[in-house]
Amino acid sequence: MTELRWTSRVTVGLGLVIALFLLAPLAVILPVAFSADSFLVFPPQEWSSRWFSEVLNDPGWRDALGLSARIAAGAAALATVAGTCAAFALRRLRRGGRALRTLLLAPLVVPQLVLALGLYLAVDDLGGRAGLGTLLVGQSVLATPIVYLSVAAGLAGVDPALSRAASSLGHRWPSVLLRVELPLVARSVLGSAVLAFGLCFDESVLAYYLSPPGQETLPTRIWLDASQSASPAIAAISALVIGLAVVLLGLSMLVTRRRQR
Repeated sequence: MTELRWTSRVTVGLGLVIALFLLAPLAVILPVAFSADSFLVFPPQEWSSRWFSEVLNDPGWRDALGLSARIAAGAAALATVAGTCAAFALRRLRRGGRALRTLLLAPLVVPQLVLALGLYLAVDDLGGRAGLGTLLVGQSVLATPIVYLSVAAGLAGVDPALSRAASSLGHRWPSVLLRVELPLVARSVLGSAVLAFGLCFDESVLAYYLSPPGQETLPTRIWLDASQSASPAIAAISALVIGLAVVLLGLSMLVTRRRQR
């Protein structure tokens, strides 16, 4: 009993250390975002919200923000359709399901740099040119496993007898899917779509290598500005991205709680 308590205390302590390590950058970025200084200085000497106004009134930042939102929305839509279809298909598959699941989850472990180079070379071999369309497809590939895992978890709580009962009452496969199974996991699909959008919006490696010149997404624009200057505008836009991530995470948790109830 004493050993169990000691193990639990060590686990909690390690968890707190890891949490502090992950949250430490926020303790630096957020105060600097409200700095009145002209350079990145921590702690700030004076306080002001002028960098938020500058970022929101700068056409370059607004264009990057809009482009990131459009690409992320398109990639999230593709990933939601692909991941949901995969979850329903693998639920019915009796043979080869383990191998297909491994293949489907491969983008989670493949380095994003490898995926970016592979997409670039594949498009080049086909006679095309990497651009925003290639970036959209690449980000949807990254987000599809997230959607699949979420929808598959929702389907695991659905009794297969419901589908068999609907079939015995005269419903064919499309009707069973659209009128019975899909409504039961609709909240899982919605929650996974929110997570997919957040993942695609914040993705930087594919965006850096596949975005055309002059059409940088927001993460790429942050990276380029950080390498060229040390303006607190970078901290301000980063704070806005952090706020968006918190909102998306809250929406996903809200949808998941309602689904569980």
